Amino acid sequence: MYNHYDHHATSFNRTALAQRYFPYLLPLSAWAKFRRWLLTNPRLKPILASGSRSFTPAQVALIYSEIGEP
Repeated sequence: MYNHYDHHATSFNRTALAQRYFPYLLPLSAWAKFRRWLLTNPRLKPILASGSRSFTPAQVALIYSEIGEP
């Protein structure tokens, strides 16, 4: 059975998550556009400060709460 909370509890490679939002773009372009989205949102901008190449489940949940699910 599908549990909405379980969907939030998934970690993602940053490019993979970006491509979920922009499936029609090449991976690098999708990441660049998604990064701009994150940079314009004060609550999401700190996520980029770590320089990590993946998002934790908590970070994914925050992204979903701020900009919606892809």
